Amino acid sequence: MRTSILLTLGTIALLFCACKKTDVTPTNLTPSVSALSCSTVTFSANATVNATYNGTAQLPYTGGNAQSYSAGSAIASTGVTGLSATLQAGTLVNGAGTLSFKVSGTPGTSGTANFAINFGGQSCTLALTVAGSTSSVDCSAATGLQKVVCLAEAFKATLNASQLASLQLSYSKTDAVKWSNLPQALVQTKRVGLALSNLSAEQLVAFKALLASVMGTSSSEGYAEALAILAADDYLNANGGGSTYGSGNYYIAFLGTPSVTGLWELQYGGHHIALSNTYSGGKLVGATPSFRAVEPFAPFSQASINYEPLGQERVALAAMLTGLSDAELTSAKLSSTYSDILLGPGQDGKFPTTRSGLKVSALSSAKKALVLAAIKTYVADIDDENAALILAKYTAELDETYIAYSGTTAMETKNDYVRIDGPNIWIEYSTQGGIVIRSANHPHSVWRDRTGDYGGN
Repeated sequence: MRTSILLTLGTIALLFCACKKTDVTPTNLTPSVSALSCSTVTFSANATVNATYNGTAQLPYTGGNAQSYSAGSAIASTGVTGLSATLQAGTLVNGAGTLSFKVSGTPGTSGTANFAINFGGQSCTLALTVAGSTSSVDCSAATGLQKVVCLAEAFKATLNASQLASLQLSYSKTDAVKWSNLPQALVQTKRVGLALSNLSAEQLVAFKALLASVMGTSSSEGYAEALAILAADDYLNANGGGSTYGSGNYYIAFLGTPSVTGLWELQYGGHHIALSNTYSGGKLVGATPSFRAVEPFAPFSQASINYEPLGQERVALAAMLTGLSDAELTSAKLSSTYSDILLGPGQDGKFPTTRSGLKVSALSSAKKALVLAAIKTYVADIDDENAALILAKYTAELDETYIAYSGTTAMETKNDYVRIDGPNIWIEYSTQGGIVIRSANHPHSVWRDRTGDYGGN
């Protein structure tokens, strides 16, 4: 009897132990976490544009369930592209730990490379900052359009993803015509592109290197004139114009991707300047419309530097007119009064069908030279090589060109106006009253080409 009881108790004990063992056996658990902390990720190395990157990212998590996991598939970066992040195999700890990702590739732009992470029922975005560097692109050996494109890419390399999206646009005539003689705040159809106010000091250096490569090197012309016009806007900002004016309100855009073969335009402008260089088939096919103006017109000082932009244009145009005889001046005189240029912004293709004024073929060689000298102050605003080609074309057409004026020949009194109109060339210069500096006049001026505006597009 006693033995039977012991066996029964033993059986019960054995059965009890077997049931307990069954209760704690794992049932194919998958890896899971309660949270991923992308904001505290650490990367093993810094990333730089156009430089090969090989590093790791350590992503903290909490609430791990002690399960193992396999390596993941490559996750391509967005924003800044060219990189990928791949989860490395491992085992979660029971609680807080880190996931390891291998990050590799070559970022093509500066900015932020984003990786969308999904793991263990949670998701977040890893963000790797890619630094820009003008030194990553060496343009010292390049010439001509190759140098322009190289410097354009060097400038792009300094930008973050948001800046690059503003700068690099598809080519369209709709955007090409968005230039004005007004500050951005007063323009109804806004300029496209990236504002200079959004550039860092490093980025401004890269931008100015590009601008210098597409503009002439003559004293007080081209690039020097462009800088002087920026200084004039800063002068207006500090002398009554306020935030509506200033060099930060100028814009740069690439309409089409810069290349030595395709169609694209380098568009730059703001109040009192518009540059519209169109490239196609490996050459400059249009440098117009090219708008220039300045206020104040009298010599001024900004940041301890003296400036007088458009002074050479006024002097050359006045010399062209004062060199004429009384009879020639009578032929060149227009009957109407002009308070501004005719073919300013929004007036594309509206060239007069009949030319007015004095035909240059009637002039002596010395007087023709004065006309060419005036033309050169406009053509000299592009790089020297292309300026020579364009000036040669206008020289060949000089005898079929007309000059005309209204007001006085000095080109400094309100409503003084002069025009050069040829088979291709169109230049206007108009003196008008001051806007911010009310006590003085200021000029507006435009160079157009009947067949070359916007590259003929």
